[in-house]
Amino acid sequence: MASEEPTRDKCADFPVTGQLEFPYAQDIRGLPPTLVVSLTDDPTTPYSGAVALAESIGSTLLTVEDQGQTVIARGLNDCADAIAAAYLIDLELPEGAPMCAAEK
Repeated sequence: MASEEPTRDKCADFPVTGQLEFPYAQDIRGLPPTLVVSLTDDPTTPYSGAVALAESIGSTLLTVEDQGQTVIARGLNDCADAIAAAYLIDLELPEGAPMCAAEK
C-alpha cells in the first residue's frame, strides 16, 4: 500500500526558486474531464499528492496498486492501459473510482 511519507515538492531541491507555490492546482475552472493516474507506491510522487490533485481539479483518479513511477503504455498493467486508452482515444472516463491491481 502507499507509503506514509509526507508529500513534498521535489522542485524544492532545485537551485533556482520558481514562481509557483505548493499546491499548484487551485481554483482551476473550465478544464475538460481529466484522468489522473497514480501508483500507490510511487517513491517520487506520493499517492496522496495524486488524490489531492484529482480533488482540486475535479478529475477522475485511476489508482494502480503497485510500485514504481510510470505504468501507462509500458505493458505492465493491462487494466490501467485499457482505461488510459479509452480516455486518450475516445475521451471516455471510467465510472466511480477505478482501481487496478498489480499484474506483472
